[in-house]
Amino acid sequence: MNQFDAEVERRGSNSFKWDGNERQFGRTDLLPFWVADMDFATPAPILQSIKDRVQHPVLGYEVRPAEYVDTVMGWIARRHGWSVPRDWLMFCPPSSIVAIYGLIMTQTKPGDGIIVPTPTYGPLLELVEKNGRRLIRCPLRETATRFELDVEGMAGLVERDGMMVLLCSPHNPTGRVFDDTELSALSELANERQMIVVSDEVHADLIRPGRRHTPFGSLGVPRSATVFSPNKSFNTAGLPQSSLVIPDAAMRQSMQGFLDMLQINHDHTFGGPAMISAYRECEGWLDDVVRYIDVNHARVAQFFSEQLPSVRVWPAEGTYLAWLDYRALGMDEGTVQRRLVDKGGVGLYPGSLFGEEGLGFLRMNVACPRSVLERGLQQIRRALLD
Repeated sequence: MNQFDAEVERRGSNSFKWDGNERQFGRTDLLPFWVADMDFATPAPILQSIKDRVQHPVLGYEVRPAEYVDTVMGWIARRHGWSVPRDWLMFCPPSSIVAIYGLIMTQTKPGDGIIVPTPTYGPLLELVEKNGRRLIRCPLRETATRFELDVEGMAGLVERDGMMVLLCSPHNPTGRVFDDTELSALSELANERQMIVVSDEVHADLIRPGRRHTPFGSLGVPRSATVFSPNKSFNTAGLPQSSLVIPDAAMRQSMQGFLDMLQINHDHTFGGPAMISAYRECEGWLDDVVRYIDVNHARVAQFFSEQLPSVRVWPAEGTYLAWLDYRALGMDEGTVQRRLVDKGGVGLYPGSLFGEEGLGFLRMNVACPRSVLERGLQQIRRALLD
């Protein structure tokens, strides 16, 4: 049996996805496809690294060893073909979202406009709007086959030199892996207008076969911050770690001041060993899980095409997220959610959580055993068919 076919019982483990169903949907017995973590066992070498560390009886403050930095540099070079200078690297242990919050707070002022391609990961929108910045939406361009960055439209939204763009790449929720043409056009605009581009790339390792992810910072934009994390790749969301690549020294200095002020420089005692183990011992596991997820994506597309063609699955090029388009059903979001929960017994994120451009869509996490996926697909079909 494929290791990813094993159903791991997560109920009762304080799982946000499984034990949070009642809070989110009002029922405890749903099949959850909403939260973006995997239902696969975390790789054994990572678990062993935690067991090894806990043998020491003191869980005090720690310094970041050189091995930590070497490991991150090696991973970015090996996996993404980008040789990052050591002094460009920074680390924000609490999470990638805290890192992006710090960049917004140090590089922009209250009232500043921040351009965000939408729809996008909901917390990124909140980081802008709930911190006194103005959200300037730049909707992705919908073509017959995919959603694309509208760099030309973005150029028309630039109010002044030095503005910030907040990018999610690979893209959550659509699953796009932006190509070099799109990213190069954005990098040219950024350099021309001296813009700051913050690129959330936590899904960078989860690329479907035949596609390639280009880290934004590798395109030569000095005022950029590229945010990586092992948490999506190796199912370690409970041990948040994030690495930032920032070429500009002044940006790094102000970001360091933010980290120092909030006393968030110290890594989680188990986060460091887990990340080092992931990047050094678990690349084969990652390759295997990417292939498994690729088949799951193909199965989701096939199922809806054959069983419920009024729901369109936009082709995912990366991530383990499927973007389901139910606009042809003619149902509003509230009706669809009630049907999914009450009739289907499944939990999916409604598209509006990713911005107004997400209305008429659902986000489905497909990083689960195939048996769970099949049950979920049948339950979605039962919910949405009259």
